[in-house]
Amino acid sequence: MSPNNVKLTVVILDFMKGQRVIENVKLVLEQKVDFILKIIVIDNSCDKRNADILRQGLGDAENIELVINSRNSGYIKAHNEISDKIEGKYLLILNPDILLRENDTLQKMVNYMDANPEIGVLGPKQVNDTGEIAMTVRAFPKFYLQVARRTFLRNLPLFKRKVAYDEMRHLDYSKIQDVDWLQSSCVAVKTELWKKIGGLNEDYFLFMSDAELCLESWKNGLRVVYYPETQVYADGKRVSAGGFATFFRSWVLRQHVKDSLKYNLAHLFSADPRKKYYEAEARRKGSAI
Repeated sequence: MSPNNVKLTVVILDFMKGQRVIENVKLVLEQKVDFILKIIVIDNSCDKRNADILRQGLGDAENIELVINSRNSGYIKAHNEISDKIEGKYLLILNPDILLRENDTLQKMVNYMDANPEIGVLGPKQVNDTGEIAMTVRAFPKFYLQVARRTFLRNLPLFKRKVAYDEMRHLDYSKIQDVDWLQSSCVAVKTELWKKIGGLNEDYFLFMSDAELCLESWKNGLRVVYYPETQVYADGKRVSAGGFATFFRSWVLRQHVKDSLKYNLAHLFSADPRKKYYEAEARRKGSAI
């Protein structure tokens, strides 16, 4: 398959969800698009039964590449390890639990990015199985607010408004708009940006690489956009869910806190790149008049 023919590469990372991945891929293949797409499924399960489910369910389709890892390299490294397999103008990171039930989702997303080349990352509206809109949009992370969200502090007057803003509860989820960052369960990324920054940041183990990706997009003069003109469907389960008490029982939650702290320390004295982008755009437009 020639890189000149593929426009979008869809990457799906699996961990013990073989059957869900097959359903996921089926819906991707049913998308009505006017371009060629490639699908890469990465199996990080290290489980023969799950691998066999994927092999049998995905078959030998020319535009599907199945990568069976012999070790669980983690969410971030698994994506970076297949970077040389990514073809086309755009990359779609797609979690196994996300289903594309609208058959024009990919066409709409690609069309919008083609029409707006200053976009680096684009994410659609997500709807949970319960019918609720998933809060996939966040403000740039602040560690003290991430702690407050999981404790009684979130209800104190001093924190309540700030926590609500951090969770973007005020956002009008019906409007296309620029945002700080998007959770990477379903995002389209300009391949040129992905290659330039070297994929996901491996300073993190499991979390915060999506926040870092969007931060880098803004720093490189490319917008991050929430795009609700199409919607995808998620199971609504968050691996990082849980409060303070859960912290002591959950390795995943402890890892989330560690990665969050690492992100905040790395950017403690950094200027807001989104604000800098707008300032630069204002100067550019002013000098063009």
